[in-house]
Amino acid sequence: MSEILSGYTVNQAKLYRPRVVADYLHRQQLLDRFEEHNKKPLTLVSAPAGYGKSMLVSHWLKTCNVPCGWISLDENDNDLRMFAVYFIAAIEGVLPGICRKSQIMINSQELPKVEDLASALRNELEQLEQPFIMVLDDYHLVNETMVHDLLTELLKHSSRFFHLVIICRHDPPLPIYKLRAKNLVTEIRTNDLRFNESETIELLKLVTGKQIDLHIAATLAEKTEGWVTGLCLAAISLRLTGYTELLSLKQHADTQLIAEYFFNEILAKQPSQITQYLLFSSILNRFCASLCEVVCDQEAEVLSCEHSGWEYIAWLKKENMFLIPLDIENHWFRFHHLFRNLLLNQLKRHYSTEDINVLHARASAWFADNGMIEEAIRHNLAAGDVSGAVQLVIQNRQAAVNTERWFELKKWLSLLPDDIVQQHLELLLAQVWIHIYHYNYGLIPANLDRIEYLFKSQPHLQSASGEISLFKGIAFFFQGDCARSLKYLEDAKGQISEAQHFLRAGVEQFWGMAGHMQGQKERVIDELTDLLQNQSLKNVRKIRVMASLVTVHMLSGDLTVAFSLSQQLKNFAISINSNYYIASSSYILGRIHFCRNEMDKAIGHLSQAAELGHIVIRRLYIDCLGGLALAYQAKGHADNATASMKRLDKLVQSLKNSDFLDIAHSFEARLSLMKGKVPSTQGLFSRNWRSRTYNMFFWLESPDITQCRVFIAAGSERDLQEAENMLKEILRLSQAQHNTFQTIFILPLLASAYEKQGRTEEALTVLEEAVALAAPGAFIRPFVEAGPATAGLLKLLAEKNIAVDFIGHIMEAFSSLTDDMSPIDITLEGQLTNREYDILTLLAERLQTKEISEKLFISTHTVNTHLKSLYRKLNVNNRRQAVARAKNLKIL
Repeated sequence: MSEILSGYTVNQAKLYRPRVVADYLHRQQLLDRFEEHNKKPLTLVSAPAGYGKSMLVSHWLKTCNVPCGWISLDENDNDLRMFAVYFIAAIEGVLPGICRKSQIMINSQELPKVEDLASALRNELEQLEQPFIMVLDDYHLVNETMVHDLLTELLKHSSRFFHLVIICRHDPPLPIYKLRAKNLVTEIRTNDLRFNESETIELLKLVTGKQIDLHIAATLAEKTEGWVTGLCLAAISLRLTGYTELLSLKQHADTQLIAEYFFNEILAKQPSQITQYLLFSSILNRFCASLCEVVCDQEAEVLSCEHSGWEYIAWLKKENMFLIPLDIENHWFRFHHLFRNLLLNQLKRHYSTEDINVLHARASAWFADNGMIEEAIRHNLAAGDVSGAVQLVIQNRQAAVNTERWFELKKWLSLLPDDIVQQHLELLLAQVWIHIYHYNYGLIPANLDRIEYLFKSQPHLQSASGEISLFKGIAFFFQGDCARSLKYLEDAKGQISEAQHFLRAGVEQFWGMAGHMQGQKERVIDELTDLLQNQSLKNVRKIRVMASLVTVHMLSGDLTVAFSLSQQLKNFAISINSNYYIASSSYILGRIHFCRNEMDKAIGHLSQAAELGHIVIRRLYIDCLGGLALAYQAKGHADNATASMKRLDKLVQSLKNSDFLDIAHSFEARLSLMKGKVPSTQGLFSRNWRSRTYNMFFWLESPDITQCRVFIAAGSERDLQEAENMLKEILRLSQAQHNTFQTIFILPLLASAYEKQGRTEEALTVLEEAVALAAPGAFIRPFVEAGPATAGLLKLLAEKNIAVDFIGHIMEAFSSLTDDMSPIDITLEGQLTNREYDILTLLAERLQTKEISEKLFISTHTVNTHLKSLYRKLNVNNRRQAVARAKNLKIL
C-alpha cells in the first residue's frame, strides 16, 4: 500500500491509473486528439467536475501502449518537495534508475532552486529512448507557486520523448497561451467532453442495460448539457425507478441541482443499511473493506450497519456507484469527488456533529492501528480531538526518528497548532530533531529552554533525560563550548540504552569530536575503535562512529589514517546506499589530496562530492565548489576555476545567507591571490569570523584565515600587524581545541608575516613548528600558498638540517608553479616610491649596498630600509629575486 523511501511515506495508491470499466463508452474522436502527444509537450484536459476527464485519459493510455506515470494529486501536494517525491516516484516506478540525481536533490536538507531541480530532471528525461507520458490528475488542487514554476521550467525546454498531461477543473497558472501560440499544446475542454444525443443513448443503454426511449434520451442530453456524471446519475435513477419525471427539472438547471435531484432519487430507493453505509463511508478520502467495517461498526448500538465491508464494496461495483479503484490489487477505493460531496451533504443533514465525530474517531483508530499516522491525525482533528492527534505524534515520533523519516515527522507537527506543540515536551523533542536534520542548530537553544521548563513539571517523562542531554551536548558543541558539550554527551551515554540505536549514534558521533577538542584524543580513538569491532553494531551507529573517527584524525592532522578511514567510510556508505556519507567521504578525500598538493586527485573526489552536494549540509557543498575552483586554478585550468566559482556564486545567491556569502567572497579573494591579484582589504567580509564556530573543523576555506592572506599580500606595516594579531588569535583558538589541522595552515602564514616585517628568527621558529606538525601527514599546500617568502625560510631550515626530505618535497611544489600560477604577481610600478625605483635600477646593475649608498648620497641603513620595503612589495627575499620579478613585471 505505502512505501517508505528516504524519509517519505509514498502512498502507492496515488500512483495508480484508474481502471477503465468494461462497459466504458469508446469515444474515438477524442482519443484521436490525444495522439498529438508525440509532437507536443503538453496535453491539457480542463473541465468542471464530473465530465469524465480522468477516465477518458485512462482509456486513452490503455489504448496507446506507451509507458506512463500517473499521480492523483491532493492538497498535500502543495509542497514542492512532496510534489517532486511523487513526480519522481511515478517515473521511477516505470523506468527505474532514470532520476538518480533528482532523487538526491529532493532528499537534501534544503531543496535546491526550482531552476536547478528542473534542470536535473530535464537532463535525466533527455536520456529517454522512447516516449513516456506523465499524467497529473486533479492539478487544480495545487496552488503552490514553486510547483507551477517547476512545470513551467520543464515545459520551457521539454524533452522530445517526455509528454505531460494535466487534468484539472480550471486552467493552471502555466504558460498555456505561449504554448498555444507555438502550437505546442493539445487542449480538450468542456465542449469537447459533452455527450451528444447519440452518445447519450449509448451511455444510458450501457448503464441501465435497456433500450432507452429516444425522447427520454434527448431530454436528458438537453437538461444535463452532455454532462456525463449527470447522465450517469440519471441512468442509475432510471434503472431503479423505471421512469423519472424529467420535466420537473428546469430547462437549464444548475448541474449541482441536477446531480442532487438524481442523487436523492437513487438514495431514496436504497435499503436503510446501504444508505447508512454510503453516508458513513463518505468521511473517508479512501477506503477498503476492513476500514468500512470499523467506521460502520456492527457492534455499536447506534451508527452501525449489518453488511460486511466486502459485501458493501461488491454492491458499489454492481450498482456502478461511482467507485474508483486505487490499486492493482483491488483493495483500496474512493468515490468520485462529486458523488462523495453529495454523500457528505446528506450526512451533515441527517446526523449531528457529535455523530460525525464518532465516525472520524473510528477511522482515526483504524489508520493508527495500520501505521498510517498522517491520516489518523487528520481524522482526529476532523473529530475535534486535538489531544488524540497529539498522542498519535507522541506515540510514533521515536519510530520516525529511528528510521529517519524526517519529512513525515515534520508533516505531523505541521498539522498541529503551534501553541499545542509548545505545551508538550515530546513534541518539542521531535521539533529539535527536525532542526538537527536541517542543520538549524541555532534554533535548538530556544526549544531547550522550553523543554527544560516542561521537564521539571513532568516527572513521569524522566526517560527523555538522555535525549535532552544529547540535545544540550549538540547545542553547546556548535556554540564552541566543547567542555560543557562533552559533559552533557557523557551524561547522555549513561542514560541512553544500547537498544536505542539512533540516539546512541548521535551521542557517539558528537562525543568523539567534543572529546578530541577537549584533549582526550587517545581515549576517544580507543573507545570508538573498540566499538567498531562489535559485529552486532547497527549500520546507523557504525557509519557515524566511522565518521567521528575520521573527523578526529583530520583534526589531529593525521592525514594518513584519516585517508584510510575515509576510504573505508566511503566503501561502507556505498554498501548501505548512504548518499550523504558517500558525498561526505568524497569531500574529505578531496580535502586530503588538496592538502598534499595532489590536485588531480583532489579534483576527482571534490567533483564526486559536488555531484551529491544537494544532500549534504550547505557548508560542505560550498566548500566543494570553492575547493574545485582553487584546485583547478592550481593546475592552471582557469576556465574550469571560473566555472566552479560561478556555480558557487549561484548557489550562495539562492541561499540568501550572509555567512555563506562571506565564504564565497573569501574563496574569490583566495582565488585572486592565486592569480597574482591582491583584493582590497576594506569591507572584504561583513562580520568578525573569529567569534564563530566555523573554525572548529577542517573546512577548506576559513574566511578569517583568507583575510590574513590578503593582509600579508598587501604588505603595509599596518596590514602585516593586523594579519599577525588575527593569526595569533586564531592560532590560540585552534590550539585550545586541539585543531592541529588548522594550526598547520596558520603557522606558515604567521611565519610569512614575521618575515615581511624583518623578523626572520621569529619566522623560522614558527615555520619549524609548522614543518614538524605537517611532515607526518605530508601537508604541502599550506606552505605553497603562504607564498615565496616561505620558500626562502624553508631553505634556511633545510640548511640547518631540519626535515630536509620533507622540505625538499615542498620545494618541488614551489618549483612546479608556472608564471601564471605564482602567488602575488602584481604590477607595482605605480606603487614604488622614486627612491625605491632608483635602488631597484642600481640592483639591476649589480651594485652592492655601500655602492648604492654612495651613488644616491644616503646611508647604508637607509638603503637597507628601502630594500626591505622593496622586497615586501615585490614579495621576494633577496636582490636577485627582486630584479627577476621586476623584469617579469616589466618594471625594469
